[in-house]
Amino acid sequence: MKVCLVGLGYVGLTLSLALADRGIKIVGVDSNRDIIRQLRDCKVTLSEKDVGRLLGLHLNENFVPAESIPDEDFDYFVIGVGTPLDKDRLPVINHIVSAAEEIATRLKKGQTVILRSTVPVGTTRNTVIPILEKTGLEAGQDFDVVFAPERTAEGVAIAELGSNPQIIGSSSERGLEKARKLFEKMTPTVIQVSDIETAEMIKLIDNSYRDVGFAYSNEIALICEMLKIDARECIEKANYKYERNRIPMPSPGVGGPCLSKDPHILAHMAKKLGYETRMISGSRLVNEFVPSYLGAKIVRKIKALDKGKSAKIFVVGFAFKGHPETDDIRNSPTLGILEELQKHFDEIVGYDSIVSDKEIQRQGIQAVGLKEGFSNADCVIIVNNHQSYRSLEIEKLLETAHKDCVFVDCWGLYDKLKSNPNIRYTGVGIE
Repeated sequence: MKVCLVGLGYVGLTLSLALADRGIKIVGVDSNRDIIRQLRDCKVTLSEKDVGRLLGLHLNENFVPAESIPDEDFDYFVIGVGTPLDKDRLPVINHIVSAAEEIATRLKKGQTVILRSTVPVGTTRNTVIPILEKTGLEAGQDFDVVFAPERTAEGVAIAELGSNPQIIGSSSERGLEKARKLFEKMTPTVIQVSDIETAEMIKLIDNSYRDVGFAYSNEIALICEMLKIDARECIEKANYKYERNRIPMPSPGVGGPCLSKDPHILAHMAKKLGYETRMISGSRLVNEFVPSYLGAKIVRKIKALDKGKSAKIFVVGFAFKGHPETDDIRNSPTLGILEELQKHFDEIVGYDSIVSDKEIQRQGIQAVGLKEGFSNADCVIIVNNHQSYRSLEIEKLLETAHKDCVFVDCWGLYDKLKSNPNIRYTGVGIE
């Protein structure tokens, strides 16, 4: 098997290396010359477990980076480019169009094109296939088209590619068979669905479902704060040995490139069909509201200390999630909280165990070490749940902060500090 994979971001690079590790020849294409240069130098372009190891094993053997599609015979073309939202939160498919147009210049009879990017339902059939058929070849007759959504979590993508079920939907039986042969090299479970549109919809269902679940717990947290009761205790005790409940713990918001985007794609698609989504759109509103709400609450608590703009604030955790770990700050709740804080305070410093100091400084604040951050702090905010934060000698570190330091524990990692008289403990769902 020989595969040309277009797009070497998170989706494309992880799939490329997972397939290369199964003995499949991969040419990975990306128009970003910096990405290609780094990969050719065996430099990892994203923080993802096992990517560096697999890149070192397969570079220039089973995995070859390229700036454009070479004129070679491929069994498969895979599109793994991003589908961002524009300023109005509408899906942008320009990258998919460009990838399809480039593939069309190399498309030959007998090949299979697989779209892996998240798209509005109907994009494969109504946009991608017509572009490919401009060659004079006919989909389902001369070549095959498949939609096979990416369904992995950042931080554990390589492992999940080898274990998660793979959904495939095609315009032809032959396309399904070819897709099955490819993905069975990687994962034991390949699930065939009735058509392309069903496969496209499943991807949107996956992330929208999770976003709705998180929004429920976050809204409960907001109500509990008003009632002056602990939302985390409520949810923990409600779930305990009660199998009907699977309520997640509240969070400082839902970030990242998928859960914060895919519900908007689904809502936009439904609106075009004449239906205004209520639960899906409402959940997005809740999860987007939480960071600014939390930021405003922190501002209020710091101002109660009468420190003014000179208060020192230490923000810990910039990645959109801590477990599984990632250095991805896209749509991170930290950014929403930071936006509120920067309106009121001058001395804000930050730390993340994975995100680079350079990336933190791009947010307009100074990057520091943990000890320096805690020292003389008037407020410490633990925003994500990275495993390393659980093992901090938190009480010793807080001894170096100012007395009455506002300590914001967004994930309940240090709930033992609730009764500490020397700090003002708060969090999500705790006033």
